[in-house]
Amino acid sequence: EHAAHTRLVGGLNPLSATRTNMKKIFLEIQLAKNKKVKAYILDLSRLGMGIAAVSRLRKGLNIDITPKNELLPKLQAEIVYVSKLPRKIYNYRTGIRFINLNKKQQSYLDKFINKLK
Repeated sequence: EHAAHTRLVGGLNPLSATRTNMKKIFLEIQLAKNKKVKAYILDLSRLGMGIAAVSRLRKGLNIDITPKNELLPKLQAEIVYVSKLPRKIYNYRTGIRFINLNKKQQSYLDKFINKLK
């Protein structure tokens, strides 16, 4: 399932996504003015990431992502994949594709991914 998910998220082969086996990196997903969803990163590539979210996000939805630390910039993305995980919390595996990345955001992201390798 992970390999298929990686292709959906980044359009890349499974080896191009970096698994984040280190300390969890938590995110806040902004859906509407007053609606936020908590999540953390499962895997990451230049084009997108896999996350575990506390609630189901709708495929095709555009979202704003705010990392809960200063390691990553605020990002915009589109939901491209959602599946239920067999656990009680953070139980929706969600694939997201980054959109509208500027050069600064892409550079920051590239540096962050290289640190994980």
